[in-house]
Amino acid sequence: MKKLLTIFILALLSACGEKKSESTEQKNVLENLTYSVDTVMVDAGEDFLNLSRGLGEFRLTEDKKRLFFFESEPPKLVEVDLGNLKVLKKTEFEIEGSDGIGSYISGLEIGPNGNLYLSSYATIGIFGQKGKKLQDLKFVPSGIDSTLAENNRTLFSRAVYDFETKQIYSQPTFQDAQDHILLVLDPETQSARSLPIPKMKIVDDLSGTFTVESGGVSMMSFYAVASYFTFFPGELILSTGAMSGIYRYDTHTEKLDFIDIQHQSVPNVMKIEIPKNLSDPGEATEIQNKIFEHINFMEMLWDDSRQMYFRFGVKTFRGESQEDPTTSEYYLFAYDRDFKVLGETKLDDIEGSLWNAFFKDGKLYSYVNVEDELGFAVFTFDF
Repeated sequence: MKKLLTIFILALLSACGEKKSESTEQKNVLENLTYSVDTVMVDAGEDFLNLSRGLGEFRLTEDKKRLFFFESEPPKLVEVDLGNLKVLKKTEFEIEGSDGIGSYISGLEIGPNGNLYLSSYATIGIFGQKGKKLQDLKFVPSGIDSTLAENNRTLFSRAVYDFETKQIYSQPTFQDAQDHILLVLDPETQSARSLPIPKMKIVDDLSGTFTVESGGVSMMSFYAVASYFTFFPGELILSTGAMSGIYRYDTHTEKLDFIDIQHQSVPNVMKIEIPKNLSDPGEATEIQNKIFEHINFMEMLWDDSRQMYFRFGVKTFRGESQEDPTTSEYYLFAYDRDFKVLGETKLDDIEGSLWNAFFKDGKLYSYVNVEDELGFAVFTFDF
């Protein structure tokens, strides 16, 4: 993408005989990006897949050869061979009882030996792939406020488990924690410690729920901005659609840093005026539309082949009525290991959603449902 202002400044500096700064010399690696898209289908064999909830919580093995997700009603663990694009097996798990996982999985991690960390309203624990609970991880930790410690829903609903450190990392809601914190839970000592993440306050500043009484009927409206809790081997990344900056927690050094990422082509912080007192549900819709129409940063992705992070940004434009189509504009950002911006560009002609995506062998796989069959749009990026 051409930046006329930058070119003009560079020319002026050159004419004046001044040295160019390091930032102006930085090349945009995505400036001449081209890409192609192929759609591939997964062979479900003689069975069929229940994709009523899409992939939901899904994870890949470390070698990226297998993908796991849960079907619902009843919950079945689906194992997909990504190399041969076929379902290898489906294993039904119990909903209730000592090995019960409930009807909906909110958290899934895969260990190096194939064991699963699962969390839901019914359980938090380590399971074998045949559905047997191997370790119960639900506990009331010491070291934090007792009210928060006894709130299992808040502690574990947004949590990940690290099979290497055997720690649970959680980001409780501000409403329950009364602070913006990252929790590190130790099942062995049944203790917890909290780390401040004050810049995540922007999520609550741009989220709200209110009830309006009209004609004896209560109507609830809300607006919100997304936040993400992304776990890669050795690090945890906390981010939000409302700002480009992120928190990174190193699970080995136990160091938490805020990284102020700065882009040139899009705003880096969402700034939207929120009325103090909302009286009409339509006002909440208008606020949500403003949030959607702003650049919303999506979840970080890691590409092993390039040793780079990638992240999409999206602007969403709703129609004036429910019958009008919703359209989206996508942007792509690239970063090095230290989250220095390497490239940024707008993507043209993107159809569908890019929310359930991952990199494998240098290509981006994005989940698609093709007539109730599991498929992936596979993007090949050339730059």
